[in-house]
Amino acid sequence: MQQTIQQPHRKDCLPFEFSADTGSYYRLWLGNLILTVLTLGIYSAWAKVRVQRFLLGHTRLAGGRFDYHGKPGAILKGRLLMLALFLLWQLSGSWSPALQGLLGMAAFLLAPWLAVQAMRFRLANTSWNQMRLRFDGKVGQAYLAYVKSWLTTTFTFGLFWPRATLIRRRYLLQHSTLGQARLQQQDCIGRLYLAGVGCLLSALLYLAAFGALGGLIWKVGDAIALPATVNGWFGSGSMQSVDFAFIGALMAAWLLASLGYARMAINRVLLNHTTLALNGQSHRIENWISTRHMLWLHLSNALALLCSLGLAWPWVRIRTLRAQLEHIALFGAGDLASLRAELNELDDARGDELADLLELDLGW
Repeated sequence: MQQTIQQPHRKDCLPFEFSADTGSYYRLWLGNLILTVLTLGIYSAWAKVRVQRFLLGHTRLAGGRFDYHGKPGAILKGRLLMLALFLLWQLSGSWSPALQGLLGMAAFLLAPWLAVQAMRFRLANTSWNQMRLRFDGKVGQAYLAYVKSWLTTTFTFGLFWPRATLIRRRYLLQHSTLGQARLQQQDCIGRLYLAGVGCLLSALLYLAAFGALGGLIWKVGDAIALPATVNGWFGSGSMQSVDFAFIGALMAAWLLASLGYARMAINRVLLNHTTLALNGQSHRIENWISTRHMLWLHLSNALALLCSLGLAWPWVRIRTLRAQLEHIALFGAGDLASLRAELNELDDARGDELADLLELDLGW
């Protein structure tokens, strides 16, 4: 598994800054959770806006603060539409399995279009230093990129997944802009394969760790006669149900740790091969978080969620975001602060004609 360097101290280094604290986020999260439950999920759209504004508002780069401008109504419309389509797909199974299959295929074929709409809404409603980001990719280009990616994955039985990943990422990045600045993705297939191997090894390490934890807890339970006590209180066989629930919780924690590490490890490689093109120059992005840090981060996160029955989620999210952002910086981009948005109506785009008409947020 790849080790990374410590943060270098250079004049051309522009690091990200993240100032959110767990206490403030916990109060926000708890209020959102209560209101979402009381409104049967309707408030989740407003909750998303509050969370995005909080997190982006505490993120800075080169002295400029990020902000989120999404409208709850647009998000709610998008979610209601997606929910209606999902219910239609579910109900169609009782009418005709063939119809359900056709609807599922149609949803699959709409994936590139959905990706474009989600990116347009997300970037158009995100700003840095009061300048809106934008996504200028075309739907036709999205279909070419996604179909090529799917074919690459299918005909190689998943063995060329790094190539497929880069195809999709190149399309999304090269059409994501801030004024005159545009992101670019460089080749890193070999590094992605190494990261994939590291992800498999980390999953085995986590499996051993949670297996050892489970074995220790079982031994302690046997030592204090817990099985007999549980069966005596709740009836014969009750301990077996407790065992199944415990195993399920351990497997969920293992899955969370493994997927969390994998996502961060893959993103580390991709970011280290991402550049920002500005004024004819290419400035690189660097992520120097170490493998050891990532291993401990996701192991302790999973343990915290397991022991708190999920209540530690605000602490986990803030802690993870801080670990990510405090290990990312731009290099050779000293003129980033002088960016000026292009005087173009696309800076305030909300998507294509349909998204403009309905103001849909098709992403979650």
